[in-house]
Amino acid sequence: MQEKDLVELWNDKRRQIISAQMPSVIALAVITVVAMMGYFDGASMYAISFAAVFLVSVGSLSVLNQFAVIREAASIVNDLKALDNLSGVARDIASSGSYLRYTQVLMALFSLALLVALALLVL
Repeated sequence: MQEKDLVELWNDKRRQIISAQMPSVIALAVITVVAMMGYFDGASMYAISFAAVFLVSVGSLSVLNQFAVIREAASIVNDLKALDNLSGVARDIASSGSYLRYTQVLMALFSLALLVALALLVL
């Protein structure tokens, strides 16, 4: 592939990561508002459990999608590294492999922290 094609793929992967976050952010926001307005106060344990399972499911699928996109973006980084005479933008993208790994680690840690916090709130 040419540099231009790889940079376009990189930008597409960045858009996919952002898009993958939206369902879990919206679900978290809605359930947080519902909880803050007190609608869970008289709710059955089934309703609360459903909300918790829903959040975990949407969040898990979102994180898995983001991991897949990061894996594909890492391939783009490797392909760019193999090319000669890169533009400044392509050089910056080619040097962002460690950033992708850090993002993956932080996503995993943040997801685990949210899962633990949710478990403590439900129990």
